[in-house]
Amino acid sequence: MKPHPERHWLPMDTYLAAIERETRRFREVLVDLPEGTPVPSCPGWDVDDLLWHLGGGDVQHFWAWIVANRPEGPEDYPQPERPADRHGIVAALDRAHDDLVRRLRNADPADGCWSWASDTSLHTVAFTMRRQAHEALIHRVDAELAAGARTPLDPQLATDGVVECLEVMYGGLPSWGRFADDGTRVAVDITDTGHRVVLALGRFTGHDPATQEDHDLDDVQVLGHDHTSARDDSFHARVIGTAEELDLWLWHRNGRAEPELDGSEEVVGRLRAILAQPIS
Repeated sequence: MKPHPERHWLPMDTYLAAIERETRRFREVLVDLPEGTPVPSCPGWDVDDLLWHLGGGDVQHFWAWIVANRPEGPEDYPQPERPADRHGIVAALDRAHDDLVRRLRNADPADGCWSWASDTSLHTVAFTMRRQAHEALIHRVDAELAAGARTPLDPQLATDGVVECLEVMYGGLPSWGRFADDGTRVAVDITDTGHRVVLALGRFTGHDPATQEDHDLDDVQVLGHDHTSARDDSFHARVIGTAEELDLWLWHRNGRAEPELDGSEEVVGRLRAILAQPIS
């Protein structure tokens, strides 16, 4: 069975403010970088590719259209054509960003809204707000890595990013799959905000009807949340770091740096292998 932890989300206004703030910083960092500058955290991309990814058909333009049209799926989305130069790409980002923020501000967060998330209870405007805040945050980091000009992450937003990444990106369970909890417990302790995420390790199995593939592999699910001062002698392993360290580690934006990993070598090795899988 899939665990159903209590959700720990930030206020919707916080997500909207983050979308605006992080996109503004993203644009500021990239707009004057030389063409062809590589983005080290996105192999094969240069800065124009990154600008178009956030502003074009992959992210903000796409999600503004989803919120505006509330389709049952993305099949009718009118994919925009990428402009030929930096000026056009930046202008497209500006239009898409303004449209996204306007659509989100005028929508009820509780309204239904299509999403790729495997948990259909997340198919809401609220989830889109949250996801877009973290999309902008992580790509702001990508922009700063390209420029060699990193700035800190907001600890509360980064803590929420850790939770989202573990619950949705790694812990999402499709309807055709099953998670078998094997009793292994891991604490993810966020030192600067005092938040603890409690993980269960186990086995994911299922047959994907879309690809006709059978799956049987180690997996992780979020069981719940606690405070880092709570007793920790019941855990097989602990992951310890600041919100920024852990968020960037989970999103593979920290080079080879790891947070502190303590406990059973076998459990730590299993967790590393699970979290080493790519996410987009």
